[in-house]
Amino acid sequence: MTIRRLRYTLMAAVTTLTLAACAGEDKSLQPTATKAQAVQRVEELVHEAFGQLPSGATLKINVDEDSLPCDDATDGGPAGRIFAEKRYLIVPPGTGAWPTEQIIPTLVTFWQQKGYKVHTDKRSEPEPRYSVETPDGYFVTANAWSRGDHLDITLSSDSPCIWENGTPDPQ
Repeated sequence: MTIRRLRYTLMAAVTTLTLAACAGEDKSLQPTATKAQAVQRVEELVHEAFGQLPSGATLKINVDEDSLPCDDATDGGPAGRIFAEKRYLIVPPGTGAWPTEQIIPTLVTFWQQKGYKVHTDKRSEPEPRYSVETPDGYFVTANAWSRGDHLDITLSSDSPCIWENGTPDPQ
């Protein structure tokens, strides 16, 4: 009697687990931001960070992509998604009113106050780079390039992998 009860209990547990797994939602097919929403958020993050810098600088677009393929995604999700990326060169004022070397430390302080998760911290390198991830999965990066007598610094943001229209295309 005990073996029979154990067998039924195990069968019930396996059946319950199987049904739960089949009824579960595939997280990779969940709705995402749309392309327009992702582009807007990427722009918002760049301009929010840029607003922390002293006045007088300008942004010059370097990369403006709103439909890059996300087929090599590191999140394990399905192919067919895209991501948006905006990259700007920060052009300091010609007056030398503030040193470009202060851009990354200023942004680091701002991003720390926002509670963003550090993704890359290479501030001590000759060409410093600092990248953070926002709670909603977007990345924001400040990257410096040595030009001998000065640093060129870019400010960029990337969206997570998204479905262009917010949901997978029906097959």
